[in-house]
Amino acid sequence: MTEDSPLTVLVHLNSLQLGGTQINAVDLAAQMRGRGVESILLGARDTIPEGPSLIDIAAARDLEIRLYDPAPTIFARARQVAAFARAHQVDLVHVYGSWGGGARPTYWGPSRFARTPWVQTVYEMSVSAKIYRHMPMIVGTGYQRDEQHDRPGRTILISPPVDLIENHPAAHDRVQFRSANHIGDGPLLVIVSRLDASMKSVPARAAIDAMRVLAPAGATLAIVGTGDNVAATQSRADAVNDEVGRDAVRLIGPMADPRPAYAAADIVLGMGGSAARSLAFAKPLVVQGEAGWSLLFEPSSAETLARSSFWSPDVVPDPAARLAATIAPLLADAERRAELGIFGRAFAEERFALTAMADRLVDFYRTVQGEYTSRDWLADLPLEGRTLSAKVARIARHALRLAPTPEGVRDGW
Repeated sequence: MTEDSPLTVLVHLNSLQLGGTQINAVDLAAQMRGRGVESILLGARDTIPEGPSLIDIAAARDLEIRLYDPAPTIFARARQVAAFARAHQVDLVHVYGSWGGGARPTYWGPSRFARTPWVQTVYEMSVSAKIYRHMPMIVGTGYQRDEQHDRPGRTILISPPVDLIENHPAAHDRVQFRSANHIGDGPLLVIVSRLDASMKSVPARAAIDAMRVLAPAGATLAIVGTGDNVAATQSRADAVNDEVGRDAVRLIGPMADPRPAYAAADIVLGMGGSAARSLAFAKPLVVQGEAGWSLLFEPSSAETLARSSFWSPDVVPDPAARLAATIAPLLADAERRAELGIFGRAFAEERFALTAMADRLVDFYRTVQGEYTSRDWLADLPLEGRTLSAKVARIARHALRLAPTPEGVRDGW
């Protein structure tokens, strides 16, 4: 196979919910078409949410997601993934996410004994010890790439990409979102995020609580997204709205296309891919960490924040007060907001343009095709042994807990 030969890649999506990793997967797959790569998108039917889903994102990019019903066991699911790979005669399998059930079925299915090479993208904030060490891997942060320097498998950095054409300050009417959601002309803060208890609940709560200070300055907070913590988030928003005497916090719900929300914002609060997208829209950005930390994106902090993919695990004493103290001066200074927006857009163009990340991904595909061997596959087999042993131990403990107590035996005897 030559360097310019067409490639067919089976892309296993970690979920069909709206989330950063899976949207990045679809965006990159769309870009692959002009680079000699056909991407076969595969997703589990049981991950389709109510309302907007990744299927809508793919359709907007003229892509189809093949659906399957995951079998109950790893080896049965491996046969399912292998069947898709055979049916489409794929040259490579690309698994997205360290969760979502794609890695082990790929390892035991199409890539068993390295029959078909595979790669995995880990856009989470840490690389789990359960990740195989010998297959090629993509990470989204500079610190992760450095931390994996002694990893046997090739590891590269491909930043979560942003389409700088579709996500552009002039591409969307900033009035549309405000009008549709009955938001006035005052300063608008926007969060676009999953509303999940894991990672997302603390920053969302901090932003809502900060509105006790920011609402009197006329600010409104719009939160776009849904998740398993939406009821608690709404309850907190209702409490703050009652305190300030108006609907200063609005839960908009999920949007298949949140670009109008970014366009309408005066300031964006976010982490990861959402933060990067806000920079593409030339919006001032306040980065939030999962434990309440926050920091303004500006020239003095840009490199550090980009290296950590706009995220932090740091705990701070009063997240809401810290956030309000960062945002309040920006509300009063339109010129400063404009300067930060211009700087952010220039940074986005230089660091994570979708076209540049797609070029890097194509090069990676072609580089690693001949690198993954049966020796690499076998080298990861001990990890599987540990995983299976741990599962057997869990089943045994569960069985012991459910076992009936023999007659005549009591606690303490």
